[in-house]
Amino acid sequence: MLDERDRRRLAEIESGLSRQDPAFAARMSAGGEDRPAPTVLALCISLYILLPMVMLLFGWVAAVVTLDVFAVVIAVVLARRRSSRARR
Repeated sequence: MLDERDRRRLAEIESGLSRQDPAFAARMSAGGEDRPAPTVLALCISLYILLPMVMLLFGWVAAVVTLDVFAVVIAVVLARRRSSRARR
């Protein structure tokens, strides 16, 4: 718990920040709702688990194809994130 003096000082800092950089203040006040899901991390973990099995079962050509497919999917995810950020 903050005492009254600290709360007042914190409110002054917040209002100063809102005046200086309103976009940053809006992002910070939005909380975690705007945070993207860890899709790229999940895809990388899936690839790490899947690629050795594909290599053992189907050979190196299938492993290269799997790697290429994952690279395209990750590129699409990142492009969609960038385009959604540009729209804001």
